[in-house]
Amino acid sequence: MITTLGSDVSKGSLYSLDANSLPDFVEPTSPVEFECLFSINGTVWTADCNPSGTHAALGTSMGSALLDLEARSQFWIYRGKSDVLSQQFISSGNVVLCGLRNGLILTIDTREKHISNNIAAPNHSSAAPNPFMTNLPLGRRERRRNFVRSQIDRGQISSGHVRMTSAVCSMASLSCDENYFLASSMDGSIKLFDIRALRNGGVQSYEGHINSHSRLQLAVNPSETLLLTGGEDCSVRIWGIKTGELLFSETFSESCCTTVLWPDLEGYARHRLDQSHGAWLGSRDGLFYMQDI
Repeated sequence: MITTLGSDVSKGSLYSLDANSLPDFVEPTSPVEFECLFSINGTVWTADCNPSGTHAALGTSMGSALLDLEARSQFWIYRGKSDVLSQQFISSGNVVLCGLRNGLILTIDTREKHISNNIAAPNHSSAAPNPFMTNLPLGRRERRRNFVRSQIDRGQISSGHVRMTSAVCSMASLSCDENYFLASSMDGSIKLFDIRALRNGGVQSYEGHINSHSRLQLAVNPSETLLLTGGEDCSVRIWGIKTGELLFSETFSESCCTTVLWPDLEGYARHRLDQSHGAWLGSRDGLFYMQDI
């Protein structure tokens, strides 16, 4: 499990917790030890782990970093002035989707050799340095890569990116065909994209979503036929992914559901839950469960 913390005032950090080391039941007052993997003088907005659990992608106010959780190494895969608000590995784990505040979506191949090989700051203290505790200095090579990425920000490099009309707040990759992914922006736009044809824009749109400034999460059901999200009007909506048709719209909370989760069938079986294809939604009013969707 990976969590993110931090702001521009306090250091943004990334922590991990080995769930296998926890007992079956943990008392609410019992201390739980997290390992700090990464820290910067900025905001950590989001993190995602690849399917094999060997690498984590980190979206920050300074760009996107890739962490090798086994080798304890890290490097920038994108540096820029626009915050990385959302990230998603595709199912193979070879590509990271990065959604930026300026509306840009980047597709970055993690197998490429990146210019910034190590972003760890030198540690002159007598204590043994933690390779993930770093202030991320910007050297000559990083400035060169930053210049290339600034060309992307201005739309002067046409491959491997697409631009939405507002800040990208959530993305969801489809495992049935990893070339496709869903993305939503803070102006209420939701689109389906094909990585192979980003220049053509979205291949499907989903109308009726209400958003103006919130980071609202997307969720896809296990069979990848339905798309679910909450809106700022406090309604929950479900669309057919292939058709774009709005299938469901209902309000059952006095505040918007900012986080949604549709567990996969393996997760249900692992925790011995009824495989009823239900979804979980969280708002300020509480936690809700939608069954038999």
